[in-house]
Amino acid sequence: MMLRRSMGLLTVTSLALASAGCMTPSMPSSDSAPWRPPEGVSRPDGVWMSLRAQTNDLSKPFSLADVADAALQNHPATRKAWRDARAAAAVVEQVKGYFMPTINVTAGVNRQKTMANTNSFDRDVMVYGPSLQINYLVLTFGGGRRAAVEQAMQTVYALNFGFNKSIQDVLLGAETAYYGLVSAQAGVEVAQSNIKDAQTTLDVAQESLRAGLGTELEVLQAQALFDQSSYSLAAAEGLFQIARGALAQAMGLPADVTVQIVPPAREVPDSLAASDVRRLIDEALGRRPDIAALRATLAAKESAVKVAGSPMWPSLYFNGTATRNYYDRSAGLPTQDNDWAVYGGFSLQWTLFDGFQTRYAKRAAAEQAESVRAQLRQAEIGASADVWSRYQGYETALKKYVFSVAYLKSASASHEKAMDSYKAGIKSILDLLNAEVQLAQARQQNVAARQETFTALAQFAYSTGLLERGSLEQAGNLFSTPTRKDHEP
Repeated sequence: MMLRRSMGLLTVTSLALASAGCMTPSMPSSDSAPWRPPEGVSRPDGVWMSLRAQTNDLSKPFSLADVADAALQNHPATRKAWRDARAAAAVVEQVKGYFMPTINVTAGVNRQKTMANTNSFDRDVMVYGPSLQINYLVLTFGGGRRAAVEQAMQTVYALNFGFNKSIQDVLLGAETAYYGLVSAQAGVEVAQSNIKDAQTTLDVAQESLRAGLGTELEVLQAQALFDQSSYSLAAAEGLFQIARGALAQAMGLPADVTVQIVPPAREVPDSLAASDVRRLIDEALGRRPDIAALRATLAAKESAVKVAGSPMWPSLYFNGTATRNYYDRSAGLPTQDNDWAVYGGFSLQWTLFDGFQTRYAKRAAAEQAESVRAQLRQAEIGASADVWSRYQGYETALKKYVFSVAYLKSASASHEKAMDSYKAGIKSILDLLNAEVQLAQARQQNVAARQETFTALAQFAYSTGLLERGSLEQAGNLFSTPTRKDHEP
């Protein structure tokens, strides 16, 4: 018998060890060789396959509004934030269950056997039947239930504000990528114009050489500028392809998807009519979703302090039980009818000492709330600096754009005069090449300044919490500051 038990124990142990060995993870064989995953571990996931399979109408060029719509529909960042907010809302409904009774239904079978000294008191009976139990927390003197619901509600608010911020993040990324592609496309056009000018200069130098008015050195210098312009065109075309992939990514599409765009229909907006930057900062702090999310988080942490301290106070419960008993007795014993057992009453529970666990749990919750308060203060200071710097950045970008327009105009006129003077034999080839280089620089600066101005405006709108679909079209109205006369009755 003992040998049989030992063999059974050994068999069970062997099976347990074998099962554990099947779950042992593989490890790299050495510190210099790559790890080879087991078969079936690394395989294409369904998420990427569904992303490849989705259909997108890319037959027509996208305007900025179209890009924003596609980004909001396809980008996973907004979808994740939306799911997080829905999960938090479900937690609120879960916490509300604290205000509801708990009802349990059980069924049991019990055998009661009593053996007394005299046969008249012997008892052998089987009792079985269902039981219904109700427990209801009537009152928590520490307010823990309401604080728990408030904590969950504030958590939902924080995540909802986070969802709003994710929308603005996606819009900022989409608009930045859109203007990046617009600028890259303009950069290709600029590079093509520079090649055209360089080719014209090279043709003029070669014609002068054939006419005996120029030198071979002038032709080589013109050829060098043409080659440099060709190099710049190759670089511009590469940046254009990169910008196209960045726009596809910002729209929530695979980077190799070809997206055509419509250039912006409006020119660079005028200077913002916001003379009171302090007012802009105050309004931004009341509107930015990231600041609002931190405020909701702070309110949730403050409610958590009440939840943690609630066990220090008594709680009043109502308890009720209803049981139906059925008796199955041995033959020859006195009969006993089936019966009901009903119990109901109130109980007061108060933990007088728990090893200071509740006390320090409340202290930890309070310190966490103060930590979030400091984080909120830091975020508000950072947000004010963000609005200030973005405002100054846009004003600076706008001034640079105005100067770039003037520079492009003067460089174009200078290049035209230099070309006429060279053809007339008044200026040298170096004067013409210098003018051509300045014209190329002026074109590039104008493209860069235009992109910087649009991007700076989008970033400024983002910093004030006003970045929405189509908001840039009304930028002048969004940031206008009412004058004192507007506030007078």
